[in-house]
This record gives sequence, C-alpha cells and structure tokens, in this order.
Amino acid sequence: MSTRKKVLVTGASGNQGTGVVLHCLATGQEVYAFVHNSHSSKELKELGAKIITGDFDDVETMCAALQDKDTVFHTEVQTGDWAGDLQRSTNVIEAARNSPTVSQFILSSAIKTGQHESFPGWGLGYPMRQYWVNKHTIESRVREAGFQYWTIIRMGQFLQNLKYPLSALTFPGFVSDRVLRVAWRPDTKIPWVDATDVGILASVATLDPPSYTHSEIDLATEALTVEELGVKLDVALREKVKIHYLSKEEEEAIMRTGSPVPAAHQWANQVPCWDAIGRVALPLTPVDKFLAENATLI
Repeated sequence: MSTRKKVLVTGASGNQGTGVVLHCLATGQEVYAFVHNSHSSKELKELGAKIITGDFDDVETMCAALQDKDTVFHTEVQTGDWAGDLQRSTNVIEAARNSPTVSQFILSSAIKTGQHESFPGWGLGYPMRQYWVNKHTIESRVREAGFQYWTIIRMGQFLQNLKYPLSALTFPGFVSDRVLRVAWRPDTKIPWVDATDVGILASVATLDPPSYTHSEIDLATEALTVEELGVKLDVALREKVKIHYLSKEEEEAIMRTGSPVPAAHQWANQVPCWDAIGRVALPLTPVDKFLAENATLI
C-alpha cells in the first residue's frame, strides 16, 4: 500500500514532529507541518514540507487544515495547564474525526500508559497523576473516535533530554561539571529512544495502515542503568562523567522548586520498563550513535 498520502504532522517543529516530517518525506508522502508560528517553519519548508500555521485552541483552523488530509500524526503538547492540554489534544482528535478524508490517526504517547492504577502508591495524591490520566484519556479518545486505522506509539525516555538547553532541567549542572544528578536507583534500567525515531514507525504505518492499526507499540532502542549511560557518555564526550544519587532531602528540595524530574525518576524505580526493548523490528538509532553525533550539544 504505497499510495501517496497527505500527512498532517502536529508539533512539527519539535523533535518528534521533525522526525515524522523527515521520514514521511523520505517515503514519498505529501507532508503538511502544522506549526504555531511561521518562525519555526523555515527548516521544515526547506526539507520539503508544506506549512500550515495554526493553534490547537482554534477548532475552525484545525478543521480546515484537515479537510483533505489522509493521515494525522499527533503528539500532546504539555504546558502545565493539564485541562487545557487535554482539550487541545481533544480538539485535534475531533477535527480529524470530523474530516471527510482522514482515515488514519497516529498518536505519540508514553510507555506504560493505561497501567496507572497499578503503579505503587497510585491515588489522588500521586505526584504524576494528571500526567498519566491525560495520557490515558487521550489514548482512549483516539481508540473511540472511529478512525478506520489508528496506531499508538508509546515512547521511552528521550535521548534529547541529555542535550542542552533541555538538560538544564533534566540534569541540572551537567554541562558545567559532568555530574548526572539522579533519583534513579543504581539498578534501574531506563528505556532510551531518539525522539525523532518515532518518524521511522509513523512512516511505515502510513505506508501500510492495516499492518499497524488498532495497535499500541512501545518504542525504545536500549535499556541502560545510569552507570551504563555514564560509560557511554564518557566515550562520546571524552570526559569523565560522574553519577550523584540524590538524597531524599535533595529530591524534596528539587521538587519544591516545581521540577517534575525527581518524581519521574522515582516512578521509573517502581515501574520497570526494560521490557519495551525490541518490540519493533526497525532500525532505531543506537544510543552510542546518538551521543557521538550530538556530543557538542550535550
């Protein structure tokens, strides 16, 4: 099924969206990049994508953008406004559902979505409660929308979190002192993935929707402890990387600043995700390759 498709990519200027644009263009699809403003679209236009400027809050614009498209790729944009974020993703799903031409919806989500009620300590006070509730709700709305074809891609930990400036949030201080400060346990294995690799799976699903429909697919390339990651960073950066395991007091101090990172690390300690590795037979980017190619940005 190699018929040329019209593919609309939301969040097209982000890491995941850019990956989908690149890989869908490479397979001959007609790609439309839905972006918030034209300033972020120059590179996408140069790649060959057609640009649509709009806002997820503007339902009419979304509906107009989807009137003649075949496939939609969507990833949730998180702003901290949980209700607003959920509504914006719902707007995209509804606009696609109401389009006379859209037959396929591809959603990027997170590994372990839908299993939240089994997480240790789950309840009203759970630190990442709304994150997981939103993920689950968005997935459910995609399944229930009635698309002929739908695929949910559940992503692992993004390797882009190691790159500056994002690393200033995820691994504060790392750029200056090469110390990874983590709340992970020494034996916790994290499933890493290059965020742009979502485009590899999205592009093959676009080419052959029946083979990937009604599926939730985990995407990760390698599961590593933080010590194993540190060794790989040593090689890529040609510098010694040290690991600092945060004390409970340090974790609490960081969380008081509003950072979600310690809670996310604690979740990974409690909910093993290493079984996500090897779920798809696709040429995902190895961790070593990503680190080598991005060493100057880490």
